[in-house]
Amino acid sequence: MPGWVHFIHSVLGVKVSVKGCVDATDRMPPMRKHQVSITWLTKYFRDHYESHPLTEESPEDEKERYARVYLIGMIGGVFFSKKSSNLLSYGWLRIIIGSWEEMGEYSWASACLAMNYHNLCNASLKAVREVGSAMFIV
Repeated sequence: MPGWVHFIHSVLGVKVSVKGCVDATDRMPPMRKHQVSITWLTKYFRDHYESHPLTEESPEDEKERYARVYLIGMIGGVFFSKKSSNLLSYGWLRIIIGSWEEMGEYSWASACLAMNYHNLCNASLKAVREVGSAMFIV
């Protein structure tokens, strides 16, 4: 089993195969090599938590999983979104799934601003009609 497959399964509790993430019905989400679908992952957890809502008595690891999936949605779907896809690189997942203390050491605002300016630069090209990322910050 590749390292990232075990890593994601152990931290997020999502059954993962070499081909990709698989939900309880064994449906595969849309994904590419080393990327996971943010839409699929957030829907998977939303469906799971509608039938198993978090309570104060919920185990801490369940609460952490929910918080990490929320962060994945915010980082991949809002702050570092791409106009062409809703796929998030496993590189980002390694950061999000890492320790909470490590995540706090990153300069998220600087990275988000740099991504916005990169996307604005790309948007100035003649053939580009849309801008990705969190432009509401600029």
